[in-house]
Amino acid sequence: MQQNLHSILIEAQPKDVFPQILLWGESKWWPKNSQMKFIRETPGEIKIGTRYLQRVLLPLAPQWEVEVNIIEPGKKVGRKFLNGIFSGVEWVELEPVVGLTKVKYIMNFEVNGILNRGLWNLFFRRLHDRNLEVILANLRDFIVNKK
Repeated sequence: MQQNLHSILIEAQPKDVFPQILLWGESKWWPKNSQMKFIRETPGEIKIGTRYLQRVLLPLAPQWEVEVNIIEPGKKVGRKFLNGIFSGVEWVELEPVVGLTKVKYIMNFEVNGILNRGLWNLFFRRLHDRNLEVILANLRDFIVNKK
C-alpha cells in the first residue's frame, strides 16, 4: 500500500470544521475550478454506506465509486474505493492543536492495473496533490472567513 498525506492548520475548533469535512466534495467551499467532481449516488443524509461517483474532469480521465465507511463525529470521515483506478481507503481526520485544528487528508491505496500505475506516476499523482492543496486551502479560507 502507498500513502498520500496532505494537511493544513485552521484557526477553528474541530466541532466547527467537522460539518464541512462531512460535506467533502459537495460543499460551498469546494473549489469551483477543481478537476475532481463528487456526484452523490445515495440520496438523503450522509451516513455509513453513502456512495459517490468521483470523476476527474479531463478527457479520458478515470472515474470510480467510493462509499462512506467511517464517520466519527467531530473527528473523522472515511471512504473506501469500490472500483476503478484505486483499491484502498481515504479519510479526512481532525486533530486539535492548541486553539487550532489540523486537518489531515490520508489516502492508503494501491493503483489498479499497469496502465493506471503508469498514468498515476507520470501525471495523475501531481494533479491529485495540487488539487488537494487547493481543496484544503479553500476549506481553511471558508471556515476562517465564516467566523
